Amino acid sequence: MRQPFKSIMRHLSTPVGEFQLLKLLGKGKSGYSHLAQGPAGHYVVKLMHDEPCDYYQFGTNKVESEIYAYKILKEMGLNIPTLVHSDSHKNYLIKEFLDGPTAAQWIIDGGESSVVLPELFSMAAKSRTSGFNIDYFPTNFIVGSDHLYYIDYEINVYDPQWDLINWGLYYWANRNGLSDYFKSGDHLSINLSSESGKPITEPFREIVDGWIELYSLDST
Repeated sequence: MRQPFKSIMRHLSTPVGEFQLLKLLGKGKSGYSHLAQGPAGHYVVKLMHDEPCDYYQFGTNKVESEIYAYKILKEMGLNIPTLVHSDSHKNYLIKEFLDGPTAAQWIIDGGESSVVLPELFSMAAKSRTSGFNIDYFPTNFIVGSDHLYYIDYEINVYDPQWDLINWGLYYWANRNGLSDYFKSGDHLSINLSSESGKPITEPFREIVDGWIELYSLDST
């Protein structure tokens, strides 16, 4: 199996310039995202890995899948970072860097839900109308000074069990669990099991139901 790029790469030469990888921003199901210094400032370089995920199946080529998702997300009208460059053979993407805390950090720090949830529900409505889910886990969003941004190029065919109201919102409601998860790496702080990818729900149903009543653009 190919080694994770995070352990062997610090510099990336591309047709659009030279990129120095400065620090690891986070690991997702498909790759490692790094803050990088490039020709015109900061960027995000995502280097794909081969690590399996127990609850998610990827397409043949992760980069091509994300390029496809990027085009769909643009058509939906979601706020997303611009794709600067990609290479499906060398397994990387270069994205616009958006400054601001992830929604996960914003939640942990006590951010006010009324600031971001209306926009999150709007994203969910656009996604569902287009026949897709996006990945509603809070690390996939940046709370900017003007908008909430979805920073992951991932979409999946709409399935209600993985949508915002049945899945994603329970992570946004679980402030203490998110804090514990990022301190310890223990998935059981936020998930029913480490293999399922399903969130803990019971303590948060009242909160989630209240958010749905306040912010849902679609009563169904």
